[in-house]
Amino acid sequence: MIVIVGCNKGGAGKTTTAVNLAVALALRGSDVCLVDADPQRSATRWYAEREAAELKPTITLVEKRDNITQTLKTLGEKFDHVIVDVAGRNSRELITGAVIADVIIAPHQCSQLDLDTLGELQEQVTRIRDLNPELKVLAYHSMASTNPSVRETERREFLAFLDEFPEIQPLISIGFYRKAYKDSIPCGKSVIEGDNAQASSEIQTLMKEVFGA
Repeated sequence: MIVIVGCNKGGAGKTTTAVNLAVALALRGSDVCLVDADPQRSATRWYAEREAAELKPTITLVEKRDNITQTLKTLGEKFDHVIVDVAGRNSRELITGAVIADVIIAPHQCSQLDLDTLGELQEQVTRIRDLNPELKVLAYHSMASTNPSVRETERREFLAFLDEFPEIQPLISIGFYRKAYKDSIPCGKSVIEGDNAQASSEIQTLMKEVFGA
């Protein structure tokens, strides 16, 4: 399966989601390739730390920019899963990757600036489905508040906003704003390999919802 983690807004947790999914899939025995298609190279730096620490399981990293269609097609034939981290904007990598992808996971915070970009994403998806009609687009509520007094209201607002965009399906899974996610990145780890059970459960739940049991 080829999965692009991308949207048109920076700072929504795309790289964090991509690397955590890659490790989660590898831990269950899948052969995983992580594609860094973001010029900021955040996934590549994370991977370098993982290699230096000699952490297991290992995953494969490929860097690719511009038109990534053929690269993803080739990798999709070789690996069980290809996870693609793209820039937080309307990038050539997002568009050319979506032509061949099975799924786009689009992380968004429940903020007006994040959610305002969903209209642009829906327009992109409508055009891309002329070439890739089976493409699924899943909105992932990321960096959600852990405050019990606001989390339910925030979730309702997130889902209500998504009702306006029928081409984009909301995921049941939610990623909450936890320090564990930030702490794991400089170590080349996934939160699954850490000691925060809540963050680990969030990634496991996301993986099962997108990839199945």
